[in-house]
This record gives sequence, C-alpha cells and structure tokens, in this order.
Amino acid sequence: MTRGPVEIIVALERECLKVDGAIAKRNWSACEESWRAQRLLTHELDIAMRKEPLDKTQTAAIWKRIDRLTAYRDAQLKRLKAFNEACATRLANVGRFRSFAKTKAQERRSSLLDVTS
Repeated sequence: MTRGPVEIIVALERECLKVDGAIAKRNWSACEESWRAQRLLTHELDIAMRKEPLDKTQTAAIWKRIDRLTAYRDAQLKRLKAFNEACATRLANVGRFRSFAKTKAQERRSSLLDVTS
C-alpha cells in the first residue's frame, strides 16, 4: 500500500523532530538513521506527487508544508555547522594548550638538569 503525500510529509516532520532530539543527546548514530529515513521519504514523496494527481489547492498546501520543512531542515543544518565550528575551536584550543604545556615541561626539565649538574 502506498502512502499519500500528506502522510509522507507528516513522517518527514517526525523524522526532523527525531533529529532534533538526537542532536540534543549527541546521539550521532540516531541522526544518521533519521537522515537516511528522510532521504527515502523524500524520494517516496517525489514518486507520490508524480503518481497521484491533486487539485491546485491541495498542491499549494503540500508545497507550503514542503517549503516549511525545507526551512526547518536548513535551520538544523545551520545549527549543526555552528556546533561543528565550536567543537573545532575547542579542539584547536586544547591542541594549543597541549603544545604549550609540552614546551614548558621541556624547558623546566632542562633547567633542572642544568642547575643540578
């Protein structure tokens, strides 16, 4: 049994909400599963829209929901990019600190050896 466009859009909206929950929990495998499901649902929606002839008001309403869904997913992507950049900045700072700590540890060690010899 094939689903109609409205049912598929509802399923896509639910998957977007699943991604939000998974991002909040930092559950990246759940995000990946949901994104995979979204790709399949998007393909299914494309097929359903071509197969099932709809009147103009239904088509306009469906496209309005699709546009909102697209904006929502774009906002998710923007938040993920910001999170990624924040992680990259933190990792770079940790790397700089470690590098600094290693140089200071070597300086301390060599000065101790010079004093005691």
